[in-house]
Formats: sequence, structure tokens, C-alpha cells
Amino acid sequence: MKKQGVINCLITSASAKVLLVEAFKAVLHPLGARVIASDMDRDCCAGHFADGFEWLPKDDAPDYESRLLDICERHQIALLIPTRDGELQRLASLKPTLEAMGVTVPLPDAAVLAACQDKKNFQAYCVEKGFPVLPLADVHKENAFPIFMRHRDGTFTGGGVLVESLSAFERLKVDINDYVVQPYVQDREISCDLLLDFEGKPMQAVARERLKLVNGESWRSRIVSLPDAEKLALTLAQDLGLRGHNLVQMFYSDTEGPRLIEVNARFGGCSNLSIQGGLSSPERIVQLMQGAEAEARLARPIRIGLTSLRYATDRLVMPSG
Repeated sequence: MKKQGVINCLITSASAKVLLVEAFKAVLHPLGARVIASDMDRDCCAGHFADGFEWLPKDDAPDYESRLLDICERHQIALLIPTRDGELQRLASLKPTLEAMGVTVPLPDAAVLAACQDKKNFQAYCVEKGFPVLPLADVHKENAFPIFMRHRDGTFTGGGVLVESLSAFERLKVDINDYVVQPYVQDREISCDLLLDFEGKPMQAVARERLKLVNGESWRSRIVSLPDAEKLALTLAQDLGLRGHNLVQMFYSDTEGPRLIEVNARFGGCSNLSIQGGLSSPERIVQLMQGAEAEARLARPIRIGLTSLRYATDRLVMPSG
């Protein structure tokens, strides 16, 4: 990759992703570069921690493209980091335009995103390619229960549903085609943060166990040593053609090993644990852009056992103007 000059970074859908903003600031400030946050919410918390904030409408708005391109031009953006599933397809479609402006967008092709974001398509992909997954459950059989239902749309934020019996399922009155339905298991839930270069070559993965979930997001996680899970995540990512930092979620048991759940082609809500635990994705992404590929590819020591204990805090601000 051609060496970049000043690498100003735009983090879209920044919302409350303060730690991600600060991780990129820690890398870019010593280089004389800035981190700009954008979001649909003009009062989003991350905007108060970035070097600048820009309002950006929802990705299906008529003026989304013109507004995004204007932000990139005015702030001389060289790196765009998306963080919300719902925006990934639109940004992937804009990659050629952005790249022509000198903006690197570490995203795979739109077809890859479609395979990842539709959980039924992802399930079928894994089965076809021989990657391990839980089987689908037959909801018409009483002995199939309990089951766990997850909406097939990866941008759906409603979380999964545990259903104990056939009668309980029938009372839900849902269209089964909208869901991936699998046997309920009590395996360990593992998230693998992984890093690939801009050509899709795998670099390193970090496995972390999700110990406490709040609304589907991990509020307590611990880095664990699971080489087979990390290898599976990197192999899958390369096969799919992912780019940059991604998140692969899976179940793990001592008897069955890892079984894949889904892929998020972006930084996750608790990816800061892996970043600080040694994966150092922001630093290594910037190194790739600087042309220091050999240094970026060097495997980093990982702090096994490092634990993230998330908590809420307040940011007090006065109205501007």
C-alpha cells in the first residue's frame, strides 16, 4: 500500500464509543493527525471526546453521500472507521468514491457483508464451507426445545429469545423465516477480535469470554487463550474476504470446541479489551497506512486474563452557543 501523509481519521456512528475514539487519538495525535467523530445524534457522547464532531444523517437519507464526502474533504480524512452494522452496506458501496478521494475504508465487498449480516445466509455459508456451527432446530417438534431464536437481520438490535416449549413458540406468532433457530446450549460465549490487512491477509486474533451481557452487549469480558478458536476466526475471515478489524462470535465447549454464531465486520462494543490487551488494532491499521507493513504484521504479546469491567459514567456539558 502507498504510504500515506497525515492520517486524519473519521469514526462514523460514534455514539458512545469513547474508548475507540481515544484509542485512535492515542495513535494519531503523536503523528499530528486528528480524530473526527460523526453521528446522527448531535449530542452523542463520543463527539465530546473527539477532535471534532460532524452531524451525519442516517445512511438512507438523500443527502447522506454528499454530507459524508463533504466531511471527508473538509477534514482531509485519510481513514474512515465505521462502527454500526446498518451503515456498512452503504459505505461499502461508496468505497470507490471514497478511495478516489484518498480515503481508506477497511471494509469487504458488499456481497461479503450481505453474507455476514443475514444470519441464515451465514449459517448456510458455514455449512457449505465446512465451518462448525450449531444445527438448525425443527420448531415443529416438542423435543427440539428449548431453542434460541436470533433475528436473521444482522442490523436488528432486539437480541435473541430463549423459547422453552413448542406451545410458547406458537404463542409468539412469528414468521420463522425471519429467524435462525438453534438448540439452546450453555457453552461459553466467545468473541474473537481479529485483524486483517487491507488485502484480507490475516494478522492476529484475540479471544475473549463474555462473562456478563447487558442487552446483548458484553459488560464483563476476559481475554482467554483458545488457539483453536482464534485459528477458526482467522481462517473464516480470510475465506470471507474481510478487511481491517472484525469480530467473530462463537460458542465454545471442551467437547465440541468452537461453533460459529456470527460475524460483525467492524469494531465491537467491547473490542477495547482486545485493543488494550495487545491486539493494538488502531496502531497497526495506521502502520499499514504508513507503509510499515512488516512491523504491523508482527504478532503482539497478548495479556491473557486481562478483564474488562464496564460501567456507566456521565459527561457534563454546557449548551454551545
